[in-house]
This record gives sequence, C-alpha cells and structure tokens, in this order.
Amino acid sequence: MLAHTLFSNNETQMNDVEFFAKIQFELINRYSIDEKLASEMAWDLMEVLSAVDGDIDIFEKYFLQ
Repeated sequence: MLAHTLFSNNETQMNDVEFFAKIQFELINRYSIDEKLASEMAWDLMEVLSAVDGDIDIFEKYFLQ
C-alpha cells in the first residue's frame, strides 16, 4: 500500500513537471517571452489553476495543443 502511495505521489509530481514544461514552452515559443519570465508565469498559472480547482486536462487540451 505504501509503495502505491509513493508511486502515485511521484507520478503526480512528474505530471506537474511535464505540465509546467509544456506551459513554459508554449509561452516562450508562442508569445516570445523570456525563459525566466515564462518560468515564473508558468508557475503562477499552475498555482492559480490548482487554487480554483481548475481542470488541468481541459486547459492542456485547448491551450497546449
């Protein structure tokens, strides 16, 4: 049971890292934003989405595709 919990937490972290990278990549390429600023913006957006219980899958489907 503990192994499953640890794996699930690790999987969630990897998804967050991948999601962060996708947002940052889009900000840099689509809007020509500096890498450091894009990193800060991506982090802020992830915080806002989690604070309002935003559906990250829908956001990823329509914004990151």
